[in-house]
Amino acid sequence: MTPIQANTQILIALFKSTVEQSTALTKEYKQKAKQEFNIWQQQGFKLLSELEKQNQVNEEYVNSITDIYHNINLEVKKNLTK
Repeated sequence: MTPIQANTQILIALFKSTVEQSTALTKEYKQKAKQEFNIWQQQGFKLLSELEKQNQVNEEYVNSITDIYHNINLEVKKNLTK
């Protein structure tokens, strides 16, 4: 994998983890903000699906990076709620 390909996969993983993590936010907001988050999530998952169809996603690599981002997010939350 070239450095540019690796960077692309890292950014896709970051985007994927952001979209996945944002699902928690929709439970916290009402009306307009909730609608906007829902639209953003749907578009994010749609984009990820399209990238997967175009074989631009190394799924194993992206999932391993996404797991790291999720773990970092959990650690940050834990430190913020001490």
